[in-house]
Amino acid sequence: MLPAIIVTGAAAGIGLETAIALGEQGRTVALCDIDGPMLAAAAARVRAAGGEPVVIAGDLRDEHAIVDLVRTIMSRGSLGGIVHSAGLFPQLSFAESELEDLDHVMAVNFRAAFRLAKAGVAAMGSTGGTLVFLTSGAGLLEMASDPFQQHFSLYGASKAALDRWALGIARELLEANVVVSTITPGAFVRTSGTARIDLEEMADLKEIDASAVGKAVAWLASEPRMHLSGCRLNATEFGETWGE
Repeated sequence: MLPAIIVTGAAAGIGLETAIALGEQGRTVALCDIDGPMLAAAAARVRAAGGEPVVIAGDLRDEHAIVDLVRTIMSRGSLGGIVHSAGLFPQLSFAESELEDLDHVMAVNFRAAFRLAKAGVAAMGSTGGTLVFLTSGAGLLEMASDPFQQHFSLYGASKAALDRWALGIARELLEANVVVSTITPGAFVRTSGTARIDLEEMADLKEIDASAVGKAVAWLASEPRMHLSGCRLNATEFGETWGE
C-alpha cells in the first residue's frame, strides 16, 4: 500500500482538487480542514476518484492539532508527503489591518507549515517523502507595488516568508530523502474562497482552473522527485518546463 498524503485546506479549492487528483492515483489521502461538514463531501469525491479518504477536521492554528493529525495517519500506516494548501488571504488596507489579522494569517500560512514539516519529517523517518507548500505571486517583491496586490500585503508577506523558509531548508532535508518544493498557481484561481475578492481593477486577469493546479500539486507530492528539491514551481508551466 502506498504511503498516505496529508492535504490541508482539503474541503474546497486547490486543496480539494489536489486530494481528488491523489485519489485518482489510488492513494490514501488525509483530508484536513477546519470545515468539518464540507470535508464529508470532499471525502466522497476522493473516494469516487478511487482514493481512500481519511477525514480529520482541525484548526491549523493549534499546533497540538497538527501533531495529532500526523499521529492519526501514522497509526493507520505510513506517511509519504504533506501538501499545505490551507491559507488565509484577507483583503485589507494598512488602516484596516490589526495585529490580530497578522497573527491569524501567519499562523495558518506560515507557522502551520513549519509545524507540519517538523512533525511530518519525524514521522517519515529514513524513507523520506515530500513537502509541498502552496505559495503565491503575491509574495514576490515585484508585485508589492501592484495596486491590486497592495490590499493583500499580509497574505503576500506570509507567502514570502514561506518561500524563503521552505527553499532554505530544502538542501538540508534532501539529506533525509525529503524533497521540499513550493508551487504557485501562476494565475488567478476561482474558488469559493476567492469569490469574495473584488476583481474590478483586474481587466486582463489571467486565470487557471483549480483542477489544473491540483493535478500539478498531486504529481509533485506523489513521490520524492529529487531534481525538484528547492524549486519554486509554477502550475501554469506544468507539463511544459517541469512535470509530466
